[in-house]
Amino acid sequence: MIARHLIVAAMLCASAAAAQDIVKVPAKDANVSRPDDVFALPPGQWHISKLISAGSEPCTETACEAGFTSGDLVISVEHGGSHTMVITGFRNCEAVGFNEVATGNSPSKALRSELWTLVRKAVKATAKTCKVKTPDVAKLDVVRLFPAKAK
Repeated sequence: MIARHLIVAAMLCASAAAAQDIVKVPAKDANVSRPDDVFALPPGQWHISKLISAGSEPCTETACEAGFTSGDLVISVEHGGSHTMVITGFRNCEAVGFNEVATGNSPSKALRSELWTLVRKAVKATAKTCKVKTPDVAKLDVVRLFPAKAK
């Protein structure tokens, strides 16, 4: 079901100190949706490949996706080109959390740490909007999203 409204967390700059705003955006304008394909993965662990919905093809320098589900929560962290998007959602809730940050293909340790912080913030904001308890999420090894350039 296409959500009538999405909850879109404001796109944050590279500043970890930036506050996260929650903005309601109509689904037709948001161009982001809950990553329902991640619900099909075994729960409780991160799955990483070039594109989760396409199988287990290894990540490349410019394309990688990490997916996590707890059964009711889904998270997709997609690195594509110079940006990385975090999309979160809950089963039985139309709201979707979204963050995007410019990471490039080889982000610094600080930027990788910020990316993990954005994942946690998106989950927390989406849980609050959906009126559910924020679930525990296994820590993502963010460095795996950015493999070294193939030689």
